[in-house]
Amino acid sequence: MTLKSCDTPPQSHRAKLALLCRPFLSFATMNSLYNAALKQVNAIQRDLKKFETGEDTSVGFQGQISAVFNSLQRSIDDYDTLAKREMITAKRETAMARVSKFRDDYQQYKAEFDRLKKREENKVLQTQERSELFGRRISRNYSPIPEHPYSPQPTPLQAYQARERDFASSTDNFLDQIIAQGQNILGDLGDQNGMLKNAQRKMLDTANTLGLSQSVIRYIERRSAQDKWIFLAGSVITLGLIWAIIHYLT
Repeated sequence: MTLKSCDTPPQSHRAKLALLCRPFLSFATMNSLYNAALKQVNAIQRDLKKFETGEDTSVGFQGQISAVFNSLQRSIDDYDTLAKREMITAKRETAMARVSKFRDDYQQYKAEFDRLKKREENKVLQTQERSELFGRRISRNYSPIPEHPYSPQPTPLQAYQARERDFASSTDNFLDQIIAQGQNILGDLGDQNGMLKNAQRKMLDTANTLGLSQSVIRYIERRSAQDKWIFLAGSVITLGLIWAIIHYLT
């Protein structure tokens, strides 16, 4: 069968192309979601260890962990939806087993995170109570003459420098987190690009086997080229955002 136009395939070819592409695109998307969920689980494990050992217990770090939990929940739900649509029984059962494992891990780590947050809140509350009690004792026993008049007292300049150091340290930690998230995004984009290329090769091989016209194959190749430019544009935008954050926050 020959086509009069090489730009747009006829409706019958579009229907065949949609049926042909659906399994490969679904497979690529499921693999991408599975890899993303694995990375999110590993990130949660690493962050919970830092939180538990006291390496970082800041409010910003807790918010970062909560954001990863939300992303993991979305990845699990999306993977579950695609797993239920899988037509091959063996693959569907494997995917559903992965969903069950992800949900168990999510519940376990979420409970651990809630426990650590509660522990940290209790520590902060106890520190505040001790500070208030100490302040009341000082106010009752206040004397204009210091107990150790010759002991060094921090000057306003030293206090200001200490605050500056704390701010610089927290800013560096925040920028490191932003850069790490940007690297993860670029890594995910690269993985998805590789999966789409593999799916494209399989589709073209299958198309040649089924005897589809060369115009349909060229149409697939043009769409793949467009997807490549979209991927490159997304990478440039991501790098630009990372640069802007680093440039304006330092």
